[in-house]
Amino acid sequence: MLCGWIRRGLCLVLLSTCMLPSFALAQSAVVDNGSDPDSRLNMRKEPSADSASLGKFYSGTEVEILSDAGDGWSQVSIGGGQNSLDGYMMSDYLSTDGEGVIDATFDMEVVSPYGTQSVVLRSKPSDSFDAVAMLEVGEAVRVIGVSGNFYYVQMDDDSVGCLDSSELH
Repeated sequence: MLCGWIRRGLCLVLLSTCMLPSFALAQSAVVDNGSDPDSRLNMRKEPSADSASLGKFYSGTEVEILSDAGDGWSQVSIGGGQNSLDGYMMSDYLSTDGEGVIDATFDMEVVSPYGTQSVVLRSKPSDSFDAVAMLEVGEAVRVIGVSGNFYYVQMDDDSVGCLDSSELH
């Protein structure tokens, strides 16, 4: 009789795990645009080359692959901390082992064309978006991408934000 209860219990456990939705774990990767350090990979709003670009990112930019979006696209996230950026990138240009990837990201120094001691790091590439942080003049930031007149930068806490090109030297 005990054997029957154990068998039923095991069947219930197996059945319940089969009925749970499957979740893929995020996978670390880097943008790999090949040997051209000036080349950048678009992050798109939707998984389509026709979708709006959220920005263009340099080789070596770290991303988290959240899921396979199908048709050669991955849903990705860049950053963390105070702010991250989510969208879609072409899977062929993401390297999960990072071997041989040229790191084309670079450091720049914060400047103030306004005569102030600090500038606002914005959540999106526009002067009208929320502040992520205040950056002191002279502070070094890592440039990982561009969108129009704005640079995407990543901070030490992994926060990602945007600075106008005039705010960097």
